[in-house]
Amino acid sequence: IDADTGEEYPYSNGWHCAYCDIDIRPPTPGLFSFNNPLGACPECRGFGRVVGIDLDRALPNKRLSISGDVVKAFHGSVAQESQRDLLRACARKDIDIHCPFEELPKADQDFVIYGEDGPKGDPAGLWENKRWYGVKGFFHWLETRTYKMHVRVFLSRYRSYNPCPRCHGGRYQPETLNYRLAVYDTTKTLPDLMGMPVTDLADAIETVALAEGDSSASLLKTQIVSRLRYLDQVGLGYLSLARPTRSLSGGEIERVNLTTCLGASLVNTLFVMDEPSVGLHPRDVHRLLDIMRGLRDKGNTLLIVEHEEAIIRAADHIVDIGPGRGANGGNLVYSGPTDNLISAKDSLTAKYLYGGAKIDIPETRRKPKRFLKIRGATQHNIRNQNFKIPLGVFCCITGVSGSGKSTLVNDILYRNLTREGNSGDPESKGECAGIQGLEHIEDILLVDQSPLSRTPRSTPAVYLGVFDVIREMFGMSPAALAEGMSPSTFSFNSSNGRCERCSGLGYEKIEMQFLSDLYLKCPECEGKRYQPRVLKIQVHGKNIHDILEMTVAEGIEFFAKKEKNKEITGPLRLLQDVGLDYLRLGQPVHVLSGGESQRLKLARHLL
Repeated sequence: IDADTGEEYPYSNGWHCAYCDIDIRPPTPGLFSFNNPLGACPECRGFGRVVGIDLDRALPNKRLSISGDVVKAFHGSVAQESQRDLLRACARKDIDIHCPFEELPKADQDFVIYGEDGPKGDPAGLWENKRWYGVKGFFHWLETRTYKMHVRVFLSRYRSYNPCPRCHGGRYQPETLNYRLAVYDTTKTLPDLMGMPVTDLADAIETVALAEGDSSASLLKTQIVSRLRYLDQVGLGYLSLARPTRSLSGGEIERVNLTTCLGASLVNTLFVMDEPSVGLHPRDVHRLLDIMRGLRDKGNTLLIVEHEEAIIRAADHIVDIGPGRGANGGNLVYSGPTDNLISAKDSLTAKYLYGGAKIDIPETRRKPKRFLKIRGATQHNIRNQNFKIPLGVFCCITGVSGSGKSTLVNDILYRNLTREGNSGDPESKGECAGIQGLEHIEDILLVDQSPLSRTPRSTPAVYLGVFDVIREMFGMSPAALAEGMSPSTFSFNSSNGRCERCSGLGYEKIEMQFLSDLYLKCPECEGKRYQPRVLKIQVHGKNIHDILEMTVAEGIEFFAKKEKNKEITGPLRLLQDVGLDYLRLGQPVHVLSGGESQRLKLARHLL
């Protein structure tokens, strides 16, 4: 109380605003984490997205008119009455039902989608008053009928992940937003900071004023800025901290992992890197080299598996293994200083590096006659761009790291085409005004760097369907029929003939409490996967284990001579064509490298 004026000034000694009488949750680490119940938005539980009706699925082709069934959800017998209601409502409002929907005025489009009261209206009230309820109101009415199986199936076709209406994709609950950080001449909430590009965020954090003598806060600030600068140095300054990792390309993920090593500031450490330049544009390779040299200069050792020419030339020491692949590899071809690599006679790396061998440029190139046209593409850093992709040719999409190549191909092109077929994952679909030229393609297949399988039971022979034919061949042999066996007996996934101790894996996993798990050859079947009675059955002198131990090249030679079976040799020759003739037919696919997995997928698609 001011003694002179008598005016009162309210104060509080707790987390409470005495002016507006609001309690504020005390600041704890959990309050600022969307993976913690204290900080996560209660609506979306920290995911930033909720499952709801996707209007782009309800109206997938906006080039159609209202009379031409632009509302896909109104097709068929389930919603014919709603289509008639729409036509009657358009007649009252004098809306052109023959004009393409995308060319209608915004007000008319909102009328069709949201009903007579617009986006802020109540769909339930419109339905009850027999007025036009809109496409949104139609789905709102269906949501009240989900106790019927056919309604749930119908709704599942039009659901996808939409931004959370409560946190607007920010992931945090309202109590978290009560806290702001003074940045430049304004204040920002945690979602605001996480949405900033890394480069801008690092500059902003450096400007934050701290209490004098607060050493803990100074240390945290230094660590935050340091790690953000490392992200910028590896060429990821355009990313935001809120960007989902599933939307990053393979090269971006590799460099994010590299940043965790850089932020640790370790010394006397062995860093093992598996192709850190994957997906990196040549313009950004020098940045990566500067960082790796910095790690080396701190007293660390860098062991890098790499094919990039600039990184090979920058290395202090080269270890070249070869000279071929599979059975023709595994030999030490050269080990020594990089400058002396040219003296290695059997090194294919040296021949390509110093001009002894090269990849020829084609003399003629095919000219496209048809195109796929994408209009108004918008996703991440791609803003309202038009693309024209030629069909029937080898088309390469290139650009500097982070320019939007993966976004264009994966999020905008692939996900929109699969969405129209109602079979894609809608989580990360890109927006576009339309795609023309779909009549020229029948299907779209994505061959990416994702692993083929997480289980050791999948092998190249199983993946390509060759093993079914091989098992049929063994199961129908006279010796197998005499023993009462069938093709299923020769499956290492079936209990009929597999080793019971290792369940057909050929090895046993021994869990170590403080060390990595050990994998030891099964002492009962000695790694052969099958029971002795199954291994006694032979076809042309080979049992089923011998077949699985063959390389692709050996399998082609064996089956071409003995069986003349194109169902086996055909797929194996495709593997040979894509350079995988060294793989063993029974080799688990989960141990293959990213490039090997891609080529194996390609062979399967070619089948």
